[in-house]
Amino acid sequence: MAPKYKKESYHIESDALRAELRIRAYQMQLKRVPVKDIAVELGCSGPTVRKLIKEYIDELTVPLAEKARAMELDKLNTVEAVAWKILEDNHVTVSHGKVIMMDGVPLKDTDPIFKALATILKTSEGIRKLLGLDMPTESVHTVRTESVVDASILSLVEEMEEANRVEAERLNAQG
Repeated sequence: MAPKYKKESYHIESDALRAELRIRAYQMQLKRVPVKDIAVELGCSGPTVRKLIKEYIDELTVPLAEKARAMELDKLNTVEAVAWKILEDNHVTVSHGKVIMMDGVPLKDTDPIFKALATILKTSEGIRKLLGLDMPTESVHTVRTESVVDASILSLVEEMEEANRVEAERLNAQG
């Protein structure tokens, strides 16, 4: 027997009933039952069946995606924090196990600084992508190709137009 619903609005009366219908609609869809047959079985309309199936899929996937996004964001934040620590540390140049000195002062090693900066930039890019902060931009490109023949033809056309203009002025002056 089909569950009760209000035909005029396709509103399902309770959350528990709606949850049950979501599961049943999804399971029937997995068995390749046509939407109209699912609608008849569940006692609702085709659009309601599609909505129930979408709600069920969203119920399954959205929380998982959000959890995965949060985990990835935590990883990126941890990597960035370590990179900032490396950037702020004092690094000295070591060669053959000994600190290199210049005028009695340890020579500063800049390599870890540049590597930390590169890591910070990469993690920042990853965070922006993960959060969708970099919106795609639209650009218009115009490509114009012109061959030597095209340029010669254009030049001849311009010369002919100039000659026609001069001839038209001469005829107007005579006439």
